[in-house]
Amino acid sequence: MRPSPQKINKPLIQSVIIFTGLFGAVLGLTLFFDFSGIDLGGLLFLVSFLCCVFIAKNTYDISSVSENNSAQQQTKTKDTAVSSEEMYTQLYNNSPIPYVLITFAGAVESANIAAVRMFDVTQSQMKGVNVFEKMRTSDEAHLDLVLEKFRSGIAISDEMVSIDRKDKREAWALLSLFTFTDAWGDRVGLLTLVDITKQKKAEDAKSEFVSLASHQLRTPIAGMKWSAELLQMDNPKSLTDRQHKYIDRLLESIRRMAILVDDFLRVSRFELGTFQPELEAINLKQLCEDVLAEQSVLADQKKIIVKTFFDSNLTTVKTDSNLVRMIVTNIYTNAVKYTREEGTIHIGYGKKDENLIITIGDNGMGIPPEDQEAIFSKLFRAANAVRNVPDGTGLGLYIVKEAVSVLRGSVSFTSTENIGTTFEVILPIDAVPVVSSD
Repeated sequence: MRPSPQKINKPLIQSVIIFTGLFGAVLGLTLFFDFSGIDLGGLLFLVSFLCCVFIAKNTYDISSVSENNSAQQQTKTKDTAVSSEEMYTQLYNNSPIPYVLITFAGAVESANIAAVRMFDVTQSQMKGVNVFEKMRTSDEAHLDLVLEKFRSGIAISDEMVSIDRKDKREAWALLSLFTFTDAWGDRVGLLTLVDITKQKKAEDAKSEFVSLASHQLRTPIAGMKWSAELLQMDNPKSLTDRQHKYIDRLLESIRRMAILVDDFLRVSRFELGTFQPELEAINLKQLCEDVLAEQSVLADQKKIIVKTFFDSNLTTVKTDSNLVRMIVTNIYTNAVKYTREEGTIHIGYGKKDENLIITIGDNGMGIPPEDQEAIFSKLFRAANAVRNVPDGTGLGLYIVKEAVSVLRGSVSFTSTENIGTTFEVILPIDAVPVVSSD
């Protein structure tokens, strides 16, 4: 708070009044008193003595005030430091997040209450233990890498580890660790563990369900398809035209169900983060031609003209064939589905700026401007697509986006309603390096 001008001027006013009064008294004495008989030497000595006493008194007062202020400031600073230290100690000990202070070798110097509970030990049992011996990762070599990063002074963030508890109960945590120098000049580390046991169990349960569904849902679908095809092939002359039509409808429904199940299983694997790319050398041209052949029946029915432009210098690449097939199949299937009869589709790939570019364009119904922002959302379909082609799940482009993300690429499009749409998929060459065809 800033002091008021009145408080600042008060000592000055008092000093001026005292000076004026004393000086006036001196002048009065000078005018009305005869100093001719006064010893001037003795008077001068007396005045000098009084001045020295006055100056010494002022010096003492100023020094006393300064010393008192300094002592008060030191006391205040000390109290603040003690208060801050107590506050941080309380925060450290009582935080719900496990904190562990470790030496450069990984030995525990101290652990807060939450950390002791996570490891299911007492604080005395925790002290001196190598904390890395109480943890596990899916790959043991990765834990050694984490330790080497810590010793190199590299900050570590959100590494998933399992905790070896005394009671053998399953426990998972996200580990973060960074180094700093303590008050004695030693390098130590502050380790934090965020408990994710519940989330990990839920993810494992979902993963097990997806694995079970992959088998349990596909098996009856395959059985129905096989039975319908056998019925269709077994003495077809004995079936009436109506029966043939029913069987064709049954096979079409089975095909749609199989596609729907596959799409949901793919989405589940992407969302669980269990879809890991398996790199292998593939013939990119052959893959694209296989996709075209799979959709050739519908394309021929609609008399669609398909134009290809494949870079002859980029025939064989190393990538995940399943992911690339998902990308090409979903985009091309949409192009065939939403292109009007006697329309045109362009599909091709090439290399640009050290990237693999896959382009698929059509002159179909296009995507309305108000729907373009959400086109890659799960279960979303554009308004004109729902109106003109009711059959669809809204998962195709969502799967494309997720598959491209796994391959560390990007997907974009340009579209004009009633004119057409062009999709461009960019995959970095370092993720899909070119392989010599020799």
